[in-house]
Amino acid sequence: MLSKDALSQLSQLKSNIEAHKEYAEGIIRPTAKRFGFVRLDDGRDAFLDPEQMQRVLPGDRVKVSLGENDKKQLEAQLESLLDSELKTFVGRYVRKGPAHFVEPDLPPFSRWLFIPPQERTNCGEGDLVQCELIRHPFKHQGKAQIRVINRIGKPEEPGIEGRYISAKFDLPSEWSDAASAQAQQITPDALNQLEREDLTALPLVTIDSEFTRDMDDAIHAEQTETGWTLTTAIADPGSLIEPDSPLEQTARERVSTLYLLGHPVTMLPTELSHETFSLIPDAIKPALVCRMEISRSGEITDYRFSTANIRSHHKLSYQGVSELLDNSGDTLQKELPAAITTSLQALNECAKARLSHRQEHALVMEDRADYQYWLNDLKKIERIEKRSRNTAQKVVEEAMLATNICAGELFLKYPDTAIFSSHIGFRPERLEDVKSLIQEVIPELAELDFTRLDNFQKLFKTLRQNAPSDPQQGQLLSLLQRMQQAGSLTQHSLGHFGLGFNAYATVTSPIRRYQDLYNHRILKAILAGETLPTLTDSEVTQLQATLSNGRQASRTLEQWLLCQYMADKEGTVHHGTIVGVTARGINVRLDDVGTDGFVQLAEKGQPKPKFDSRKLVLRTDSDEFFLDQPVTVKVKSVDTNSRRINLELVDKAIAERLKAFDQADT
Repeated sequence: MLSKDALSQLSQLKSNIEAHKEYAEGIIRPTAKRFGFVRLDDGRDAFLDPEQMQRVLPGDRVKVSLGENDKKQLEAQLESLLDSELKTFVGRYVRKGPAHFVEPDLPPFSRWLFIPPQERTNCGEGDLVQCELIRHPFKHQGKAQIRVINRIGKPEEPGIEGRYISAKFDLPSEWSDAASAQAQQITPDALNQLEREDLTALPLVTIDSEFTRDMDDAIHAEQTETGWTLTTAIADPGSLIEPDSPLEQTARERVSTLYLLGHPVTMLPTELSHETFSLIPDAIKPALVCRMEISRSGEITDYRFSTANIRSHHKLSYQGVSELLDNSGDTLQKELPAAITTSLQALNECAKARLSHRQEHALVMEDRADYQYWLNDLKKIERIEKRSRNTAQKVVEEAMLATNICAGELFLKYPDTAIFSSHIGFRPERLEDVKSLIQEVIPELAELDFTRLDNFQKLFKTLRQNAPSDPQQGQLLSLLQRMQQAGSLTQHSLGHFGLGFNAYATVTSPIRRYQDLYNHRILKAILAGETLPTLTDSEVTQLQATLSNGRQASRTLEQWLLCQYMADKEGTVHHGTIVGVTARGINVRLDDVGTDGFVQLAEKGQPKPKFDSRKLVLRTDSDEFFLDQPVTVKVKSVDTNSRRINLELVDKAIAERLKAFDQADT
């Protein structure tokens, strides 16, 4: 037995060792193999050996002590579990003998998680399921336990992809009893009791897709001596959805309507979004109206918001209106009253002036094609139609942009109340890289302060003007566009650098977006001279997080269905554009399909390509690859489980012949 002095010395030694340890906190990052890493708060990665990885799960926040292993790597030793974000997840049900497991859908994490006997269900091998963690492995010798909370279905069931992705991203699937009860009380009779300005005689029309039912904007224009009067009427669900009511709380939780392929998730119950509040033709509806005076040069010289009762005189399609305005079809010309065709012509001229004004005084994004995915009865993609933006879409876009600009300018007078859509240009940590890259190509602009909107505009106008004739500026434009921050919601006006606007706040889609519904409430409080409501920064941050989660869900489902669509197209050749460059290869977006695939250029046994991480350029012995470069590729393989499309480059001579053939065919 040790003496008291020996014990005291050991205790002191332990204290000295503890005092000299370097401690840190970080997040667990698994790999496809048994080992993993801890991403430390200071940005470093510390190695975590397989034995310790058994005690943690992806995303766990841990405290670790740091040291160096025999490979001179920074290595972590687990000290304590601080938090675990893994509460629920989806995966595949697996049976191995008498034991039951779930293989979680948490790539690159590949460990099966055990279901104890008392938690087992009647799920079968391969079933897709939603689970929750009931025992964390940290204090249980690395043995986690889970339970199945929802059997989603068999992989071959029609529509399983939408249900699975909804569960994976925890999207809402049902309405609360209180929200449903409130929705039933909102009837056309209740709408008719709202006394407002009567604009039912104004020949407003909706212009949208043929299949759209949640129509939340109608437009009209007339020519004046100085330009045009542009009127936008926006559906007003807030007229009967009170603040903090069950429906308002539900809309805040859902944040937006998600148009997942074959599996839409609406912000409001469909009887409200598709019927009661939708601006369906020949029905009197409450609306928030913005009347704008537009000069011949496209400047908004005056605007006024009001509430009114309106009537949409026609539901028109983008295609039909475009044919009328482009003189490529006369069906609508024969069917519509003269007052409406005159308004459509005025809308077109007004839109052209607004576009010209934005090109001179703001920033105009490049036109990109849209892709229409047609699903079959099994909710799989049957065909894909690539569509360029037409004249009618541009008319509606300019009207909505103008309305949102007016709302943003009005909200500037009432700080920290409305929800602005902001974009503050470059990511702060990339500003030095931005300046050095500009110094090499356009040195006369390098000393500008790009945290200022006017300088940001000047830079991108210069690049977009010169890119077609100057390859260096074209590559710089592509690179700088990838170094910008994502747009975000905020109650503090920070400007919208991407659009070149001093202030921008959306109010034109209150049926589909919560920030628009909320901004309607601010607008109406301003008009009535009432006290303005406010949201906290944390509430706005949560709205943004929910929006981002929904967008990721939509992209994931789309990629999954596109991989299934491409599964039987191995060997087919496609023209594409490079949208990403890494040390291993290039990501290519297929022009005819709209999805991305990867070309691996760092092959084993071949000379290693040279990667310029600063300029995102990859050089092989014979070629150079950079962002937005056109390439021709062949589908090498498709992995629907990991939702990856593997591509390979087509020989240049063959690619040139294919290109010539395509041009001759068109």
